[in-house]
Amino acid sequence: MNLGTVGVDALMDSMAGGELAQFARKIEKLGYGALWFPEAFGRDPFALAAHLLTVTEKLIVGTAIANVWKREPVAMLGGARTLAEMFPGRFVLGIGVSHGPMMTRVGINYAKPLTFMRDYLARMKEAPYGAARPSSEAPILVAALLPKMLQLAATETDGTIPTFVTPERTAQIRAEIGPDKLICVQQISMLERDASKARTAIRGLIAFYLGLPNYRQSLRLMGFNDSDFADGGSDRIVDAMVAWGDEQMIRDRIAAQYKAGATHVCITAVRSEGSAGAWSLATGGSRERATPEERTLEALAPR
Repeated sequence: MNLGTVGVDALMDSMAGGELAQFARKIEKLGYGALWFPEAFGRDPFALAAHLLTVTEKLIVGTAIANVWKREPVAMLGGARTLAEMFPGRFVLGIGVSHGPMMTRVGINYAKPLTFMRDYLARMKEAPYGAARPSSEAPILVAALLPKMLQLAATETDGTIPTFVTPERTAQIRAEIGPDKLICVQQISMLERDASKARTAIRGLIAFYLGLPNYRQSLRLMGFNDSDFADGGSDRIVDAMVAWGDEQMIRDRIAAQYKAGATHVCITAVRSEGSAGAWSLATGGSRERATPEERTLEALAPR
């Protein structure tokens, strides 16, 4: 599986069913190597991945992430192996514990996430599977930001999917998990040259995340402190969390992530117009606001 080419991460639940195939084919035609999507409170990730893989020819499809609280390990393994068999070398299973506030709101007991993930991975390895095995297993990645979850990802899976990390933090993650593990960095990007306009929009996007304990801890590891979290985020933290500017500025950030040790970078393209609130439906944003900014994806397509 070649994950070297830049990919796209998009909230597919923001699109109507008829738009999914058209978007996936466009991403493939633009030259992107992979299409990732998160699981929120909408479509089943394995059914969606099967559709996206069917309507494209070579595009790699990955979950970023499939939620471990929402299905048993045996079901997670069964879904991943089915796709790995049917679409050899084209599916990546990214899994994660999501966030306490989001899980609590739907009645899920979000307790001891690290222990839960450790047990979950062990149960996946022991789960029965009676169908034909794929020629090669789908890589399994864990969404990890903090040292203990990163270490678990390094010892028990194929790597990790970090979000809102600077290239400097990517280099630290590479040092922590070793040279052979996959690091698939999600790079939030905004094609907007006006600093005031970009930063105002970004503050609307990141407000939810600045309130989450795991992201605040991750940001502290990158040298930020309480003064950076106040008033919607300092300019310094805003500029670190989202790559904004002209096309070349964003390409430079992507290149910096690769230089720092990323195996793969996937772009989440957000818009500066009408983006206040959140870029994800899962965090309260509107469907229109969560729709990927295709103008940005066209501009940043692999050369």
